[in-house]
Amino acid sequence: MLFTYRVVKKTGLRFKEGEYEVRIRLSQLKEKEFVPLGYSSTPENWNETLRLPHPSHPYYRELTAKINKYLEDIQFELKVAEKAGHYPNCLDIKRKVTHSENVPLTQRGQLKILEYFDKVINGLEEAGNPGYADVFDSTRSKVSKILNNGKFISKEEREKEKDKSFLSFTKEDHQRYEWLISDGTTESTKSLYLRTYYRIWNMAIKDGYCTRDKHHPSNFIKYQPYKRIRTKKRSIKEDYLEKILELDFEPHTRKFRSHQLLQFTYYARGINFGDLCKLKKEDIGNGTIHYTRSKNHREYDYILHPQAMEVVNYFLKEYPVKSDAGYVFPFLFAIHNTPRKIDQRVESALQDFNEDLKEMAEAVGWQRKFTSYSLRHGFATHLRNNGVDISIIKEALGHEIEQQTNVYLDDLDDKPVADEVNRALLKLPSKKNKGKSKGKKL
Repeated sequence: MLFTYRVVKKTGLRFKEGEYEVRIRLSQLKEKEFVPLGYSSTPENWNETLRLPHPSHPYYRELTAKINKYLEDIQFELKVAEKAGHYPNCLDIKRKVTHSENVPLTQRGQLKILEYFDKVINGLEEAGNPGYADVFDSTRSKVSKILNNGKFISKEEREKEKDKSFLSFTKEDHQRYEWLISDGTTESTKSLYLRTYYRIWNMAIKDGYCTRDKHHPSNFIKYQPYKRIRTKKRSIKEDYLEKILELDFEPHTRKFRSHQLLQFTYYARGINFGDLCKLKKEDIGNGTIHYTRSKNHREYDYILHPQAMEVVNYFLKEYPVKSDAGYVFPFLFAIHNTPRKIDQRVESALQDFNEDLKEMAEAVGWQRKFTSYSLRHGFATHLRNNGVDISIIKEALGHEIEQQTNVYLDDLDDKPVADEVNRALLKLPSKKNKGKSKGKKL
């Protein structure tokens, strides 16, 4: 099978001003793997024809030597495999050459952890995933804080901040990070910060910056990022939701619009608000909906509830404001032409929507928090409370396995449990209290 390899300057992963990462790309049909070299280059210091740095590159000798060594190692491994009648894949070759690498991991020019964060963040931005980029940026700020003696460094001052290589991180550094994310944060937020922190180390280990057995933070941090966390109940009881659905608002006002969106969200199986905003006209037709969820990139394709279709028809035919970019709901327009602009507009619209939901809940006497996310929980728990099998709920929510749905439902309304407990207690024989105790006096 055709196997190729070449040195590339990865333009999609800019991590220093005007510089790009230099890597070796292994290709076999549609499979690709990249061997990191730990160096970057400006276009001026890179010879695209020879695929080598110009002598003007600050690390010309080191980088050239490293490139030549890797290319020799790759060629050697391919010849050995060919002689043995073995056809390796890209990952096989990458593992062999990176494991046989004799250049110390502390090689001058390798990215330090904050620089590596910047590379990942810029890559996510350019890939059109600003939300995930923000998660990494928040985690980066936490790491920067422990490296800079507890001082928060703004983006404008990042050139002055202290940085550290992955190999230089100590047990105390990891424990300080654990303490920092624990200070005043919820269990779920703490879990998110730690998962992202682990993710950056996993990526660095894969790229050869350090090893799992000696350097991964899980060797030093006690908190388990994937443990089950019981969150507050987010569902709304059916009778209160019915009262909210019966509310009446002046047509074409913001409250009226939010009331319509509430109905669509609930009857469209608790669709995420961001996915709702991104629905285009071609995503809905013949009573069905087809879209890709932003969170997990899964495709959803199902028959819409008639009430949800009624809301769609209202926005497409009667609502006075129409998107000029083909969206069903009037939030995103042609001016929102980048992932970052779309993300910011969705966030702003969600804030307005949640404000209106809060006022609707107060109007009917529902005292708990009521947001767009409550509608997804409400959709699922109302199905369960009405006896719908969990396998059906799993499909409706778009979950992969029932275990995922079970965890999801555990955080919802416990009415079925209370009903069963009360039903069981009513069957137990009761003794009437005659006003006297037969027990001994103490």
